[in-house]
Amino acid sequence: MTNTLVLVNSGSPSVADALQLALPYLDHLGIPYDLLDLLHDTLPADVPARPLVVAAQRDLDLRGRRLGRGGAGALAEAVALGAGLVCFDPALVLGDESSPEEGFAPLAESIVVADNGHPITAHRTSGEVVPLVGHLSVPPLPLSGDTVLLTAEGRPLLVARTYGKGRIARWATLRWAQTKVLGPLAGLDDLLWRSLVWAARKPFVMRGLAPIVAMRVDDVAGSGTRWGRSPLSWAGSAVRHGFRPWLGLFLNNLTQEAVAEARELVERGEATAFPHAFGRPPRAGGGWHWAEDAPLLRSGTYDEFIYFDHERGRPWDDVEAARGLAAVDAWYAAHGPLPISRYAVAHWYELGANTVAHMTDRWGVEFVGKIQDVDAPLRDETPWLRLGPFRRYERPGSALFDPALRGDRPVYYADFVTFGGRRLFNCVTEIRDDAGYEWAPDTDVAATVGRGVRQLRRALNSMALAVLFTHETDFIHSIPPDVWDEELAGIWEGVRGYNPISMTLDDAVRYVRATRTARLVASNDDGSGAIEATFAGRADVPTHCYVFVEGDEGLTGTLAGVPAVGTEAATWTTTLED
Repeated sequence: MTNTLVLVNSGSPSVADALQLALPYLDHLGIPYDLLDLLHDTLPADVPARPLVVAAQRDLDLRGRRLGRGGAGALAEAVALGAGLVCFDPALVLGDESSPEEGFAPLAESIVVADNGHPITAHRTSGEVVPLVGHLSVPPLPLSGDTVLLTAEGRPLLVARTYGKGRIARWATLRWAQTKVLGPLAGLDDLLWRSLVWAARKPFVMRGLAPIVAMRVDDVAGSGTRWGRSPLSWAGSAVRHGFRPWLGLFLNNLTQEAVAEARELVERGEATAFPHAFGRPPRAGGGWHWAEDAPLLRSGTYDEFIYFDHERGRPWDDVEAARGLAAVDAWYAAHGPLPISRYAVAHWYELGANTVAHMTDRWGVEFVGKIQDVDAPLRDETPWLRLGPFRRYERPGSALFDPALRGDRPVYYADFVTFGGRRLFNCVTEIRDDAGYEWAPDTDVAATVGRGVRQLRRALNSMALAVLFTHETDFIHSIPPDVWDEELAGIWEGVRGYNPISMTLDDAVRYVRATRTARLVASNDDGSGAIEATFAGRADVPTHCYVFVEGDEGLTGTLAGVPAVGTEAATWTTTLED
């Protein structure tokens, strides 16, 4: 079994590009690799047998001494014998290439798809422009007969060619992956993973993420009656069109009819529901139903929060936190049975650490959606969480939405956290640079469908969890049912080509967690057509891997099933099957 070989040089000032940009993508994609630091080691003899080599940073071969005997020529020879190469070092000259032109590196404000006639860019449109949010310095690439796929400020950013029996994809820089320039889930991730897959010797196996589509609706108050329908008729419509919504309940806004409807959806496995907040009282300009026996009002304005004192921007003290949680338990005792989702998202993502143990130990919560730390309000000055796959290294920006603090950059978390002494898996997807915070549906069918399709595709193209995210009280309640139906049908049709797998957020986040707890560590092709994959860890649900084969010029890959494995950490091998 031979894995991808990733080359870094810890003696180079550019090693941060490898450690903070390239490796997080490889880990996110689930590509098993061996890391070689050229400061201490030279190229191994087995490079020609590797499916893929990634030169993960600029200035990899400082002074031409780090690649060992044969230098860059040995690497080029390995590619000629069939190894693939993806190179992020514009100064590394290979084989028949000429040294790059010296001179000023222009600062680009956008990236252009120059050629969509190549498998890497075939799903894009020639001339398509990806605007940047910051300037990108574009160093020159070595001169060769490469096909130019992407340009930035008129200079090649991504080029590709065959070389002997192998393939080479070159990026002038990976610094577009910084949120101050563009960042993850912002329009280039698919071209990055496709360049890796295209260059690699086949068959090539990577974990990836299956095309899972989920739906999240916060602030659920049961507004369908205003249209002469049942309170949660909009959720039933979502189910009919392929979605399985997570319902963030406004408990005291729900009528008995709404609770019964939520129960039916949950019991059929078509939705999950969580106590998101006590809800929106009928204060000035309100109009929402409010339960007569609603037990407590702790705010003088706006909504009634469960897990955090939003009005004062601080956690409830322990006594008040316990009182609020007891009120939730009393509501469920009076309105149950209604299973509580194992995926917890608090109103405004605001969560006191002193509420977490109750959620996990009493309600069975395993997963959480958070973009800022516990005990912190959601404000511009509150930093976003430092979590994987992409936000472990950068100086944090705003957890809220201030563009000056990078708060408008897309968010994807899929990582473990410890809150209130409990270990949880945090998973959130927000495509913030399309329509702001969320999907924001309205009565304009074409615009609403366009936003929904773009946001789901952005996540699917990035191999991240695709979540159609909105709010009932702010958006859904004002959309007539026939318009809502048309919009949902259009969105599902817009992603049908991905062969989407519809899941509740509970199941979807459990699946994502399993791809983190059971890592693909190696794969082996014995020549018989069967591929053995070795995993380290455990998976509590069945998952998948992608298998790409030679001749798969569309680079779509085949989803191969991976079984669930036990409760104990282990290394285990399975034969991948379609």
